[in-house]
Amino acid sequence: MKSKVEFYKIFFEELEKKGFGVAQPSSPDYVVDIQFKGKTIAFYTKGDLIEKNPFAEVPEKQMERLWSMARATTSLCGICSDQPYEEQKAEAMKNGVMKLNEHNGVILACKKHPLFGYVLSTYRQDAQNDNRPIQRQYFYNKEDAFESFAMRSGLVDERKLFTETQLKLIHAGLVKLRTTDDELSDEDMKAVGELVNRVEELVPELHREERRFDVTRLLDALSLER
Repeated sequence: MKSKVEFYKIFFEELEKKGFGVAQPSSPDYVVDIQFKGKTIAFYTKGDLIEKNPFAEVPEKQMERLWSMARATTSLCGICSDQPYEEQKAEAMKNGVMKLNEHNGVILACKKHPLFGYVLSTYRQDAQNDNRPIQRQYFYNKEDAFESFAMRSGLVDERKLFTETQLKLIHAGLVKLRTTDDELSDEDMKAVGELVNRVEELVPELHREERRFDVTRLLDALSLER
């Protein structure tokens, strides 16, 4: 799950399919009011909780059904349901937050949420304001959170990151360049060949014996023509 908006869309659509209504929020503290047979029975809060309407008679089974539908939706969206840290390696902070790592002033933290499982975040601290979190980014799956922390903290240079698809596109462009560009110098041709080999090392499936670039043989052939 990339964001809560993704969850909201699926969950609210599912509510309507099951006979519930989704209405404009009656308070700025709510995302929506949840209705059943024209009556407001619950509120979906901005804290991502489902609160029963205290002024309406709502069976507990109906509230349990709403929570069950919400949890099923989060599971469908792909939240971080398994604890992403080891107790002895994490540091307990305020309000149930666990600090998983810190590097170059960037913190990777995690907090258990009753609906979204383990919500992770990366942020910096405002030293002039009691070290309050600033520039905070939230994540609902572990992979995105760890990648954000690695890049924001400088552990990994974002400019050096390429997906496998991007590497394949780069490889195709380099292969085309070395076979169609007649204006490449010997030095440029050698550099292109080295890049092709490096990409093939990163994506082994691109490697083909018949495609290996023998720079020495090419340079020898060029020298004979001169």
